[in-house]
Amino acid sequence: MSVQRSATTRRRLGASLVGAALVVGAAAGCGGGAASGAAEEVKVGLIFPTTGGQAALGTDQNNAAKMVLEWANAHGGVGGKKIKIFEGDSQSNPGVGATVAQRMIDQNGVQVIIGSYASGIAQAIAPVAQRNRVLLWEVGAVAPNVAQPGNKYFLRTVGASETYAAADIDFLENYLAGKLGKPLDQIRVAVTHEDGPFGTSVADAIVAQAKAKNITIVAREAYPENSTDVTPVVVRLKAAQPDVLLAVPLVASTPLLWQAARTQDFNVKAVIGSAGFSSSSFLDKFGAKGIEGVYDVEAPAVENMNSANLKPEAKEVLDKLRADFRAKVGHDCLVHCGDGLGGAYILVKDVLPRAVQSGKVTGDSIRQAAEKTDIPDGGTPQGFGAKFNDKGDNERAKSYIMQWQGGKLQVVYPQSLAAAEPIFPMPTWGQR
Repeated sequence: MSVQRSATTRRRLGASLVGAALVVGAAAGCGGGAASGAAEEVKVGLIFPTTGGQAALGTDQNNAAKMVLEWANAHGGVGGKKIKIFEGDSQSNPGVGATVAQRMIDQNGVQVIIGSYASGIAQAIAPVAQRNRVLLWEVGAVAPNVAQPGNKYFLRTVGASETYAAADIDFLENYLAGKLGKPLDQIRVAVTHEDGPFGTSVADAIVAQAKAKNITIVAREAYPENSTDVTPVVVRLKAAQPDVLLAVPLVASTPLLWQAARTQDFNVKAVIGSAGFSSSSFLDKFGAKGIEGVYDVEAPAVENMNSANLKPEAKEVLDKLRADFRAKVGHDCLVHCGDGLGGAYILVKDVLPRAVQSGKVTGDSIRQAAEKTDIPDGGTPQGFGAKFNDKGDNERAKSYIMQWQGGKLQVVYPQSLAAAEPIFPMPTWGQR
């Protein structure tokens, strides 16, 4: 992720970048988020990277979250109050994200910020929200240390890094081991990751959970996300002769990693990626044949998820909005679109109505309303439920295994949400 800016740099960014970064969705009155809680509208800010290196997936999250807010308004708002929507662009830069958040609070009086796609950006916004007693409703960032301990103005709807690792290890133990014909402790696993908060936290969780299962990690290779060539990383991974590669890149390094694997003829029986591996740009770059059989681990790609087992309203919302998303943006509602849909749905369906009923919508009342959230599995558009622990994490959030099959990112595990059976083994480069 982007290099963290110093406080001095952030102040310098304020004057020059905020005008371009903050796009106001409607004219708004002034006043801070905490002070404007009794107004006739609920003011919600969206801050995502819609330009810069993380824009491809950040824009999907932003568009999906906005569609849910608009859906809520079309159905009477939240607790009888309409939602006023403000949009801000972090420009894929943590410092800009923090500056936009402060300006959005000061000038637009937002009571809750929905963000942020990337862990580094979320880490920069979280203290701004906390200082101003505005709730950061995180639908994308997964690093466990996004918010400092004791920050009660942070709630996260998606699973943290540990859920990625748990899904990887579960799939390895209960599916891949049988296909490989090896005991779990004899399967050779390599891990590669970008060295920012996201990649490092997921890789750390993989290594820790693998150790607990006596799984052999034969290589761990980290690299900067802004690398221009990861060939040396791929050469070292190939030399380790893994059966399975677990890759944790972001958008920019994903094509570099896959291109280097092709150039070096690096073949394994299964690759499980994340982030950039689930992007429609990955498909556009290499074509359906070029990525056939590649797995991805994250929250589900809701476009190709079995919605039959969802609760009726969650199913109705998912089926409508994923179709609307496809019609609006021209590609499927995959993982990060699903994060925006699912996360915003919990907010407008369950949490904000209770905050409105309390008589004043503030960061504190939203947090108190969220403490009563108890949505069972199947009750959100992403399939999992919602219940927040004292850290602000959704303890019912899960990561699932998906696979590119015929140009579609299909949910293949667990079976209850699967839209297709897994394909094993992956084609070799000579077969692509």
